[in-house]
Amino acid sequence: MKFYAYLGGDDLGKEPCGCGDRYNWEDLKTVKGAIRRARRYFRGRSFSLYSYTNFYDDRTFTPIIKGAVYAR
Repeated sequence: MKFYAYLGGDDLGKEPCGCGDRYNWEDLKTVKGAIRRARRYFRGRSFSLYSYTNFYDDRTFTPIIKGAVYAR
């Protein structure tokens, strides 16, 4: 499965520009694994997580978590 995560709770397409605090994973097998990895990267900060099939087509993105904050 393919996943995209970024810092904050902004809508897809409105997330901050640049290469910092944005991750694209194509090697994970489960949603649970993607959530664990995102929690590790964004420890104590809000993040959004999506699964997708085509990175260049916003219609293929499915929200999993939006604006979640997990305690350290």
